[in-house]
Amino acid sequence: MPSGLAAFLHRADRGGAILGGIDTGVAVLASCGLLGSRSVVLHHEAEPEFRETWPEIDVIDAIYALDDRRLSAAGGTATGDAMLAWMARTRSPAFADEVAQDLVHGSMRPAAQSQRPQDTTDPILQAMRSLMLAHLEAPLPVEEIAMRLGQSPRQLRSRCSAALGQTPSPYYLRLRLDHARALLKGTRMSVTEIALATGFGSHAGFSRTFRQATGLTPRAFRTRAQPGTQGR
Repeated sequence: MPSGLAAFLHRADRGGAILGGIDTGVAVLASCGLLGSRSVVLHHEAEPEFRETWPEIDVIDAIYALDDRRLSAAGGTATGDAMLAWMARTRSPAFADEVAQDLVHGSMRPAAQSQRPQDTTDPILQAMRSLMLAHLEAPLPVEEIAMRLGQSPRQLRSRCSAALGQTPSPYYLRLRLDHARALLKGTRMSVTEIALATGFGSHAGFSRTFRQATGLTPRAFRTRAQPGTQGR
């Protein structure tokens, strides 16, 4: 971080400025202690390392967030949507719309739009996915997930099979393994730490399941994704 940047940001914050971060720029605000309990957005590929570093900060699946005096965006075209949202709040929605038209941006997308394509439009299954993603380290029993969603386990299995082509348990495992891949690619956590972060009770059990799913051991996968990381 450039010398003096943290002090500058704190002065700006005390002066009432809106502070923003794009993609991993959000990590600068976090490292300066300027996020507090606010919800933030960053590119989904950067989420695993950010969550591990600052587990107390709420990272949401959205393209941007304007929470109090903090603006964060996933990057790319979402940056334009974030700036338009800021204009709409500080000036007026009509002004933001005029700017969008002048930039040939089109209509401003809602902040809550997911960065990644959703597996289904079924709101129950979307809520199921959110619950699972919130409990990767300590997976919830399918029965508890069903209860929280107001479904019986049988109803949830049937609904999941019809829309996703698999029952909740293998779908949950896929999400955990997807997170494991992201951690192997984007962090320097040990394989044992990643096993625990994705709900596996042991290094051996995680490695066996990961190899069955990908054809590679976690270490071999990391070596391909991060040359020079052999042995971690």
